[in-house]
Amino acid sequence: MGNDRRFKRIYVEITNACNLSCTFCQETKRDKRFMSVEEFTHIIEEIKPYTDYIYLHVKGEPLLHPELEQILQICEDNHIRINITTNGTMVRKRLDILTSHQVHQINISMHSADDNSNIDLDEYVKDLFYSCNEINRLTNTEISLRLWNTPSDPNLFGQSNCKIRQHLYVNVRSPFEWPDINNEYSNESGFCQGLRTHLAILCDGTVVPCCLDGNGIINLGNIFWTHLSDILAEKRCNDVINNFRNRKAHEPLCVHCSYKERFTK
Repeated sequence: MGNDRRFKRIYVEITNACNLSCTFCQETKRDKRFMSVEEFTHIIEEIKPYTDYIYLHVKGEPLLHPELEQILQICEDNHIRINITTNGTMVRKRLDILTSHQVHQINISMHSADDNSNIDLDEYVKDLFYSCNEINRLTNTEISLRLWNTPSDPNLFGQSNCKIRQHLYVNVRSPFEWPDINNEYSNESGFCQGLRTHLAILCDGTVVPCCLDGNGIINLGNIFWTHLSDILAEKRCNDVINNFRNRKAHEPLCVHCSYKERFTK
């Protein structure tokens, strides 16, 4: 099947289970699940015509996955570039895997540690910095240390992305509110890149327009049952794209998503 759309990235949630409970992270209402290697292989076959870059991220902590090494190997075998977003607590435990496989970038949400009282911050920072040194020494993986809990005009030495050394950065941003159809924010105007430059696939195979739909509200179909090409051809997908092209939020969840304001600044 042919396609007329290429995505800069596709988010693939290999698990929605997490070892932390962060106040800034939306509660996952779905059952906890780990995507199987067979399911992940199927997804890679489906998305290969559409992208060569995936993010192992929507909800959950991807480094918890017991078959992480096989998943990274599948990506390598299929020439898929990998971006991992993690809270950082498992990086040292997974260091052998992260240094023996080709990972394009690791985003480490350091603000997670400060948000969980059960974490020893001294040990967390010590393990994390050791791991960053080893990853930088042994690989070309880019590492972004995220501090996404800064004020509304965040900067570090006048920059939002500060280079520490080659392949190691600190990224500062203000917090964002996860969209929820019951929140107070509501705006039918706006723009989003969902389904234009990216989409997301949840661990049960549900396809959604973007990585902020952490509970699968905008369920476009299931990639385990339906070809991605057929899902993207559905009217609901095209309505989302066409309405945002006209600066209109079509889906109720999009109406209640304040993140789209960032595309208009």
